[in-house]
Amino acid sequence: MISRIKGILVSITEEYALVEVNGLYYEVMLPSGLVEKLKNNGTLGQEIAFETLYYIEAGDKKSSHFPRLVGFTNPVDRQFFSLLNQVSGMGVRKALKSLVIPIKEIATAIEMKDASQLNRLPGIGARLADKIIAELNGKTARFALSKSEEPLAVKEKKVSPIFEEALAVLLQLQYKRHEAEEMINKALQADPQIKKVEDLITSIFRSEQEKKVTLK
Repeated sequence: MISRIKGILVSITEEYALVEVNGLYYEVMLPSGLVEKLKNNGTLGQEIAFETLYYIEAGDKKSSHFPRLVGFTNPVDRQFFSLLNQVSGMGVRKALKSLVIPIKEIATAIEMKDASQLNRLPGIGARLADKIIAELNGKTARFALSKSEEPLAVKEKKVSPIFEEALAVLLQLQYKRHEAEEMINKALQADPQIKKVEDLITSIFRSEQEKKVTLK
C-alpha cells in the first residue's frame, strides 16, 4: 500500500500529476479541481506531497490489470474519498468526477439523508444516491464539520463537436493535450464563426506560422 508520496512535480495533465522520486516517476490521478489549482499556482518543478490511495484498475481484457494511485494534498480529503469509493457501484473515476461541491456539503447530504442533493452530482443517479446514504449514513458526520469551502472537482465543460474533432487531429499529430486545447481555444477566440474542423486546423496552422516568423 502506498499511502503517501513526496517528490518533484514534473508535469500535470488533465487527469494526472507526474511525480519524480529518486529517479522513479509515478503517475498520480487527481480530482480536476486540484489539477487546475496546481496548474495555476506555479508548483511545477517544486517538491510536493500527495496523500494517496492505491488501487487496481481492470483493463479491457480480463487478464489486464493496472496499479493506480489517486492523490490529494489534504489527508481529510483522501479519507473521505476512500470512504465514498467503498460504496458498491461507485468506482474511482466516477467518485472523482462527483466531487463538484465541497466535501462538507456532500457529507451533510449523506447525514441528512438528502438524496436529491446527491442526485445532482455528476454520475450519481437516484439509485446510487440512495445507496450512498444507506451505506455511509452515520459515518460522515466529521467530514460535514470541515471548514473547507472548495470543491475538489470542477464540472466538465460541454465541448463542441468541432473542438473534439480538432483535438483528435492534434493528438494524432503528437501534440500534448494541454497544448492542443490551448491552440484550439486561441483559434476559436480569434474567429468564433469557424464551423468546419478543416477551417479550424487551417487557422491553427497559420497562427503557428505567424508565431515562427515573429520569433525569427
